[in-house]
Amino acid sequence: MFQVKAMNASDFSFATKLANTMNWNMAPEDFEFSLILEPQGCFVLLDGSERIGIATCVSFGKVGWFGNLIIKEKCRKKGAGSLLVKRSVDYLQTRGVKTIGLYAYPNLLEFYSSQGFKVDENFSVLSVETLQSIDAETLAQPTASAFQSIIKFDSTCFGGDRKKLLKSIIYEEGNLCHYVSESGKVVGYIASTVYKKMAWVGPMVCQESKVEVASLLLKSVLSKLRGKNVYLALPKKEFAFMDILFNVGFKEDFSVVRMFLGANTARNCIYLAESLERG
Repeated sequence: MFQVKAMNASDFSFATKLANTMNWNMAPEDFEFSLILEPQGCFVLLDGSERIGIATCVSFGKVGWFGNLIIKEKCRKKGAGSLLVKRSVDYLQTRGVKTIGLYAYPNLLEFYSSQGFKVDENFSVLSVETLQSIDAETLAQPTASAFQSIIKFDSTCFGGDRKKLLKSIIYEEGNLCHYVSESGKVVGYIASTVYKKMAWVGPMVCQESKVEVASLLLKSVLSKLRGKNVYLALPKKEFAFMDILFNVGFKEDFSVVRMFLGANTARNCIYLAESLERG
């Protein structure tokens, strides 16, 4: 009989091994970070005493995000995945979340549709194994006051309050963040989580009409990631940025579909995902 329990540190090794059966390249620190952001929002599924699945989610005020979901192959198509989705949705709704987003692999669209999620937009996950040198304009880095303006701007575009997430990225030593303001108001920003040999670029949020600003932001971060294995996820409709990325060696690894349960609160903007786990 299936049972769901809250994830704790003793589950990190299991969660990592299970996730990496899908080639997700995750580490125990990824699940530790998820618990820091949402201490009650990570779950382990048991069949008797055996751990057979995991799920993570995070709340950002009225918007929540459903992240990792994986079930041991031998236990699939028995209702295990649906149980974890329901538990996560119920949890987020108790936190006051009205809209829940996720990124789904195309082969899982039918499954998530059966859980009430609706298709929104197609994204490409791109990477380059070793990023070459890129020339770029030097842009401003956020001060404490600018950070507050970035949070307000991000909330307007994303629809939820991501302060706890963005603070953990922007203030972490070694990570990157740049922003552009016009007439004292932020019109776009970008951040990147940087590791020893690789980096994830995102989130980036920019006013829809500011394509040139978004291009400057993207190049400003890429110019500081020379020699690293770099990943990012962006909407397939962003042809201008696809050209920039393809010209410096990026290739599409796979595609995902953004889906929402509830009304999509995201405003029209130029957007790179923070991650597939957290939006």
